[in-house]
Amino acid sequence: MSFDETLLTSAERLEQRDEARLLWSLATAGAQVRRAVDTVADFGIEGLRGGELPRALLVATDSAPSSASRLITRLSCTRTPALTWHGVELPRWAGPTDALLVGSVDGRHPRLAELAAQGAQRGLAMAVVAPADTEVAVAAGRAPLHELPRDLHPRAARWSVLTPLLQALDVLGINPIPSGLLIEVADALDEQAELCKPDGEVFVNPAKSLAVEFADTTPLIAGAGALAGVAARAISDALQQFAGATSVSVSLPDGVGRAGSLLRGAGPVAVDFFRDRVDDVPTLKPRLLVVGDDGTADDMLLGERSDAQIQLDEVAARRAARALHDLAANLGLRSSSVEVPNGDPLARFAAAAAFGEFTAAYLAFGLGLDPGARGPAERAH
Repeated sequence: MSFDETLLTSAERLEQRDEARLLWSLATAGAQVRRAVDTVADFGIEGLRGGELPRALLVATDSAPSSASRLITRLSCTRTPALTWHGVELPRWAGPTDALLVGSVDGRHPRLAELAAQGAQRGLAMAVVAPADTEVAVAAGRAPLHELPRDLHPRAARWSVLTPLLQALDVLGINPIPSGLLIEVADALDEQAELCKPDGEVFVNPAKSLAVEFADTTPLIAGAGALAGVAARAISDALQQFAGATSVSVSLPDGVGRAGSLLRGAGPVAVDFFRDRVDDVPTLKPRLLVVGDDGTADDMLLGERSDAQIQLDEVAARRAARALHDLAANLGLRSSSVEVPNGDPLARFAAAAAFGEFTAAYLAFGLGLDPGARGPAERAH
């Protein structure tokens, strides 16, 4: 499939191709956060404040904002056991001493409705995010409900679902997420939307520039650090869903071996000048993108952490990232890091994930695809 780089230079042509207005929807991420902050009183979650710390936290979301559940569990696991729950029934041990967070973009997912109903029946501390009067919302019973707009684009709704869930984490005492931090997240999302806007030239728009490079490579996304690994997975998911790219994500430092093997697999090989080239199948070399290897490992903005956390989560991850950059350079492969402004780790996560989504959208447009169009499997849902 050929890539039309000239398309990315024209905001008018991009607008014509973007029938589902995905770029516009992605640019509203900051506004999604602010809406949740402004309407938190309507959410009704204050009733969950002041109780005992939940024995365990279960998080269930539909596929579109799946990175929301990964982020929630990563933020929660230092205070209480937290896991993303994919089952159709709650585990047998789940009861009044546990908590359940449910997020659904359209509110029609039968599995999420069943989980919400079971959570209400068993008396779990529960908060639900879904459009009003949908199956999931009704199943929540008297649990706090954050009502979502019905016109959300399912591929650009992460922060409409995630922000209320973060507010629930705060009132449950699992992780402090003050409103000021959420406003910082909104500002970071707005800055990224401005940087990656459609009318920016390819050479000054980092998302467009990276999309051009990804067009003839296989994206390899590595996250260096706690939340960076979640952001790397979110970027890889967007590349797959928006553009159908064969993208791979790893979390560092543990994933350095797998990433290194992928890079070495594209390294220099002996050339057989006598082989028959008619049947040659072109192979795409990896293109390394690292999230979270900027800054310093002991940055106080990363929050209060033990020496072990700093060494294992950050220092070792950064060393692994440096090794991957060096390996890529030695093999003649391209690599770079996601540049995000200094700030709280949650805001940096938001900026990195948003950058990846814009990149994935521009890659899709250049390949002649509509990144906002729902596929057959999504329409069947």
